[in-house]
Amino acid sequence: MDHMIHQSQTVDHAAPIDPKILRRLLSYIVPFRGTALLALVLMAFSSLTTLAGPYIVKVAIDTAIAGGDLSRLNLLVFLFLLAHLLNWLTTFGQQYLMALVGHNAIYSLRQQLFNHLQRMPFSFFDKQPTGRVMSRVTNDTEALTEMISGGISHIVGDTLLLLGIIVIMLREDWQLALLTFTTLPLLFFTATYFRNRVLRAYRNVREKIADVNSNLQESISGVRVTQSFTREEENSSRFDQVNMESYAANMYAIRLFSVFLPFIEVIGALGIAIVLWYGGHQVIQAMIPIGTLYLFLDYTARFYAPIRDLSQVYNSLQSALAAGEKIFAVIDTEPEQDSPHAIELPAVKGELKFEAVRFAYEKDQDVLEGVSFALQAGETLAVVGPTGAGKTTIVNLLCRFYTATSGRILLDGHDIANVSISSLRRQMGLVLQDTFLFNGTVRENILYGKPEATEEAMIAAAKAVHAHPFIMALPQGYDTVVNERGSLLSAGQRQLIAFARALLRDPAILILDEATASVDTRTEAQIQDALKILLVNRTSIIIAHRLSTVEFADKIIVLEEGCITQEGIHRELASVPGLYRNLLQKTQ
Repeated sequence: MDHMIHQSQTVDHAAPIDPKILRRLLSYIVPFRGTALLALVLMAFSSLTTLAGPYIVKVAIDTAIAGGDLSRLNLLVFLFLLAHLLNWLTTFGQQYLMALVGHNAIYSLRQQLFNHLQRMPFSFFDKQPTGRVMSRVTNDTEALTEMISGGISHIVGDTLLLLGIIVIMLREDWQLALLTFTTLPLLFFTATYFRNRVLRAYRNVREKIADVNSNLQESISGVRVTQSFTREEENSSRFDQVNMESYAANMYAIRLFSVFLPFIEVIGALGIAIVLWYGGHQVIQAMIPIGTLYLFLDYTARFYAPIRDLSQVYNSLQSALAAGEKIFAVIDTEPEQDSPHAIELPAVKGELKFEAVRFAYEKDQDVLEGVSFALQAGETLAVVGPTGAGKTTIVNLLCRFYTATSGRILLDGHDIANVSISSLRRQMGLVLQDTFLFNGTVRENILYGKPEATEEAMIAAAKAVHAHPFIMALPQGYDTVVNERGSLLSAGQRQLIAFARALLRDPAILILDEATASVDTRTEAQIQDALKILLVNRTSIIIAHRLSTVEFADKIIVLEEGCITQEGIHRELASVPGLYRNLLQKTQ
């Protein structure tokens, strides 16, 4: 937790954001530039009709009313109403079209971000809390939606409105206009003063939201552990801390903006007061008509309204840029990539060799130290050893979830570092101790690794691992929804479905990582029976604590502190002193 807080604080004092972030965000609009261009045209018409209203009133006062021309007055009233009707139509059109552009652009960005995350190496997720990653895909992209959908409309529309007001005011009375603009330096100074403070504040807000999501995800995932250890109060206290930090960050940003916006109002009031005082003197002295004074008062009020809007957009823009900075930091992180000369691994028989393989998750902390072994195609290897010996690391390297620090892993003579990751993993079936079932039906979970499989093949795989009887006993059989992580099934049932999923894929290499550790004795017996079918003519690696599950293996290696200390078959290893016999005696 302290690390999280420190990380957020360091971000808060980062340098001003690179303008490239904004350009990258706007690049997602390019595919929808036709719609965006039409929206821009409607924005221009919306600004024009907004400007037309006060000018029509000014003409009506100075000509129709002053001259007693009723027909001209009627015409101008009609034009005034028409201008407002057109303003409503063009405003609606441009807002709808920009919302369409914004949501389509963010849809593309969110899809790109998700697809990128799917290809990220395990090392990325080792260092990033799940809740923080989720915040990038949800909260941060939502902030960008607001900026593109509404922010761009305000920026373009209000800028056009300001330019139009300036041009008309200068054309009507340049002296009065210049006097009105004397408040602009004060306005510019205020905006500059608050700019960097607001940016840092919203960077911090995004970090704190990510911390809240991270804590929430962790607390929900571990709710069973929390309740079993009666740690509800402690968890509540931890969440209260990150929630309060998020609250404080938001309130600080709001305080900054709450000072900024009223200050703009005061500057606006000062501008109107200047126009009323100087323009009023001009009218009294008959130097300008009263309609011109009305026009200046109206335009001056409207002049500061777009500035107030732009200040609010600035608030949204800073939040969006801070979010974009976080999103692009993820997108710019290199995903898993094949080597430049990677080849497609052909269908393999399953001959496997580890040659002096070393690996460290962190520098100077080797988990595997020169591990070497060989398997003939169709053989079964069992890997045993104490916790932390490096058993699962062997699996991670073979699947290329991580890359070996040195040494080679050969599959049918091909160095797996030189083959494409997808062609390698397509030939592997992996069953873990912590079986993951997706929120969906039993059928969808079994077919996950081979969606094109037939109904008959799916049922045959389920029958082979003794899963068919309990599946048929479920309310809707294979169409029963198992919920997230298969929470409605027992640990043994989830494991049997995972076995069916692996068998249906018919992999050349089968990996069972503590696959029977969380099942009862009866289910383990069923799995042992299924394994006799599953392992035939298939190269297999079994990692297990229960030595009863590996007695039939063609080869057993014993790992201790990243090194192979014993190698042989069950009968040989059980007859000599060593860790294997010690482990065997403890389980008997």
